[in-house]
Amino acid sequence: MSPLLVLALLAAAPADKGPKPLPTLTKDPVVDGALADLAGAAELKVPAAAAKGLKVRAGFRKDTLYLGLTTPGSALSTSTFVVTLFFPSAGTTARGTRLTVSAAGVTGTEEDGPAWARALVKVQGKDDGKAPSFEVAIPARALPRFPAQGPLTLSLCVDLKTPATELSSCNTGDMVGGPIRLPDELRKAQKLAAPAGVEGVEARPKGWVGYAVLHFPSWVLADEELTPESLAELIAGKEAVEPKTVALPIPKTMNLPDERPLFTVLTGQNPYVGDDCKSQHELRMSMYVIKGNQAVQVLEWPAATCALGRAMRFELSPEGFLTIGYTNGSTARFTFTQEHFERAELGAR
Repeated sequence: MSPLLVLALLAAAPADKGPKPLPTLTKDPVVDGALADLAGAAELKVPAAAAKGLKVRAGFRKDTLYLGLTTPGSALSTSTFVVTLFFPSAGTTARGTRLTVSAAGVTGTEEDGPAWARALVKVQGKDDGKAPSFEVAIPARALPRFPAQGPLTLSLCVDLKTPATELSSCNTGDMVGGPIRLPDELRKAQKLAAPAGVEGVEARPKGWVGYAVLHFPSWVLADEELTPESLAELIAGKEAVEPKTVALPIPKTMNLPDERPLFTVLTGQNPYVGDDCKSQHELRMSMYVIKGNQAVQVLEWPAATCALGRAMRFELSPEGFLTIGYTNGSTARFTFTQEHFERAELGAR
């Protein structure tokens, strides 16, 4: 075959789009332990050694992942399933979620994922004496961080423990036959149209936070119109620092030339403790431009370090020039252009 013909065939071949999306169920299943309403779900491949004692079905409906977990020949009351979920393309700082499913319901630790997210998961068991089963409904907000763009490729592993045996649906952490894919409907149902540059999206009790490629929170979609307090809660939670507690006069809000407000979130550790300055500590401020219930980060900068001192002067001109002055005498100047603040070296000192 000629090289030109080979190239032509390669060009005409369809691109590999990865795993096919999970089947979309035709109606909302009733989470009652009976798996008849998961008839349209896909049965996941398991290792040959686990095939007789573990069956896993998975399907999707609107914004919820449904699982059917069956353990033939075992008792429901003494069977424990550990469901591990992870999106490999959600970013290098993305973590997975573990759900322990048993007759006690859904349990776990903080290392397995936030308790508020586990509380959203519905589970019900049913024991027919032959093949006891659990039905599990995992809504979007109970999922771990997932990719903001592209295929929603998911690694799903189920480990089963009974008094007689321990089985796994995965081989050394990898799914048999490769990962599965959730339908794009998941993002559409949650209205998660993240801007370019957002790599992963993670749920919060009152909204969503998008992470940039460099793994900092760069975008927020809240359930309600944002305030400085609600933005700080979404971005940093208990890690947010109130400026007045560290003697920083950071304005709660400023306005761009087009009247869009800017909110600032302060995080880190105060380097100034008493008469000493701890060089390993610093406070950093992130500024976000606000539009209703959405926020986009436009600047991330030091607020207090041993080298700079404390940021004590904040001026935003009607033309969009931002000046930040520090106690050690230095001044940082920025201009708002192309939807972010850019350092203006001219005149900085």
